[in-house]
Amino acid sequence: MNISHHLSDDTLQEYTAGALDPSLEVVIACHLTYCTSCRNRADMLDVTVGALLDTEQPTAVRTTALELIQKAQSLGEEQAQAEPPVSDVPRPLGRLLPAPLESLAWKRLAPGIKQYNLSNRHRKYGAFKLLHLAPGVVLSQHTHKDKELTLVLRGSYQDEIGRFKAGDVADLGDDVVHQPVVDTQEPCIALIATQSPVQFSGVMGKLMQPFVGF
Repeated sequence: MNISHHLSDDTLQEYTAGALDPSLEVVIACHLTYCTSCRNRADMLDVTVGALLDTEQPTAVRTTALELIQKAQSLGEEQAQAEPPVSDVPRPLGRLLPAPLESLAWKRLAPGIKQYNLSNRHRKYGAFKLLHLAPGVVLSQHTHKDKELTLVLRGSYQDEIGRFKAGDVADLGDDVVHQPVVDTQEPCIALIATQSPVQFSGVMGKLMQPFVGF
């Protein structure tokens, strides 16, 4: 898989330190299953953090997200068969889904736009969901108060940053204004995690925001 868009160094550092929201960690873990480059960078950071910790006094440190993913990937066949993940998505996401993507109980938000919530937390705390966008769909222009990670699972879209296809991740902060457009005849399915609601700039986007839940 040819990956064009990667995770930032800051995001990987926070990930290997176990300092991110669990929803963001899932998106990152899924991207790492696709991207050798980011996986190697995360491994190097994990070694560096471990070396630094070895020089400090012993203290209680919680297991990092990277360690959890590595443990999940090394499960024995017996446990894997007892809890089979959904096979058409990366394992960290598959363990959260009750069915393949086509069989999920998608909720229609607008013509050509559906979502599947992976969290029931209030939208003021951010979102963790799958988005299903039909070919040609244009999302409302928006920006972000905080970090947003978007991983493309199927199809592609393009925006002011570039073109994102399966395996690519958009690692966005509060300085980005963009308007994604699905640019092929295949639906675009993306995994999204945010830490706060996005801010729509268009009238229609602002009207839809309470229902979309971003």
